[in-house]
Amino acid sequence: MHQTFLSIVIFGMTAIGFYSLWSYKTVPKGSTVGRKALIKLYRHPVKERKEFWDIYIIQKILVAVSKLIFLDETTTRTLSKRLEKAGENDTPKIYTAKRYCILAVGGMGIGCSILAQFYLGILLLGLVTAFFVLKLRDTLDDKIKNKDKEIAQEMPRFVRTICRQLQADRDLQRVITTYRKVAGIALGKELDILLAELQSGNGQLALAHFEYRIGTANVFRLCGALRDMIQGIDQSATLSYLADSMASETKAQIRKELSLRPAQMRATYYPAVGVCIAMVLYVLVLYVINQLNSLL
Repeated sequence: MHQTFLSIVIFGMTAIGFYSLWSYKTVPKGSTVGRKALIKLYRHPVKERKEFWDIYIIQKILVAVSKLIFLDETTTRTLSKRLEKAGENDTPKIYTAKRYCILAVGGMGIGCSILAQFYLGILLLGLVTAFFVLKLRDTLDDKIKNKDKEIAQEMPRFVRTICRQLQADRDLQRVITTYRKVAGIALGKELDILLAELQSGNGQLALAHFEYRIGTANVFRLCGALRDMIQGIDQSATLSYLADSMASETKAQIRKELSLRPAQMRATYYPAVGVCIAMVLYVLVLYVINQLNSLL
């Protein structure tokens, strides 16, 4: 039974690996796959995909588990900032409850495998549990990284626009409101919060909150220059220099990402190669065991 299960797993992983390689090699650059997908999307708009954690019963379980979780103030504040920055609606306790639920389900599966003396299942369930725990963490990190990347790429244009418009209009709120109409999604959400706080009349505090939420060195320098400008100090040269510096950093980051693409493409072959090696070794081990059994 165990050998049959392992054979099915190896066959499935091998099929997926070879299909991925085949599709990557055979689909031409000028194919109509993208055009057909766009036509299908136009005719039948795709509804927003519902995640596993959004299921009603799962949400109730998470709420119940979160009531049993204790987080200290520092952990709660740090995790809350990360969740807010990633655009997640979860509270720190709900996010922690997700990790505990994954560990609990994996632990029950490992316990059942121990009772059934299915040692391969113990290894597989342990790997799957670790995978989902790491995926939960990496998903949050990726959302934060993508948001920071999107904001960093738009910042040079934002600073140049402010620098140019402030020469004709010294009202920072009107300038930011004008740029908000053409801002990207990630920066636009932050500008909405900034504009709401600027309407309260405390520009210094609004800029302090803005730089705290984004938390990059360039934004700290930008908000410092804007605070000086609110106090009547001319910062046109500083803003112009800051825009050029941000643009240079963005170009360098893009070149770095492009240089890493070949290595990332080569890494897609490694899982298929590993599965092939595991399959060959499995066949050899079975052959040796059968030969030994026949001799005995």
